[in-house]
Amino acid sequence: MLRENVIHADLSPYNVLYADGLPVIIDLPQAVDPRFNKAAQRLLQRDVKNIASYFRRHGITLDHERWSDDLWRRFVLGEL
Repeated sequence: MLRENVIHADLSPYNVLYADGLPVIIDLPQAVDPRFNKAAQRLLQRDVKNIASYFRRHGITLDHERWSDDLWRRFVLGEL
């Protein structure tokens, strides 16, 4: 999504459906364009943290800070 200039801005496990072997993100009315939103990096961090918290409850540990920082860095550098 970030590659397409979209940050969900309210991502939770309830917004991720699984269909035909692929995740499908729903509920996008609050989505922001990171090129024009000053809070975009913080919103991305919150989205990644929310998903990481879900996986943690199921025994999968993700370093949400590292993931969100790496995604943001790659976005800024045009590497996505």
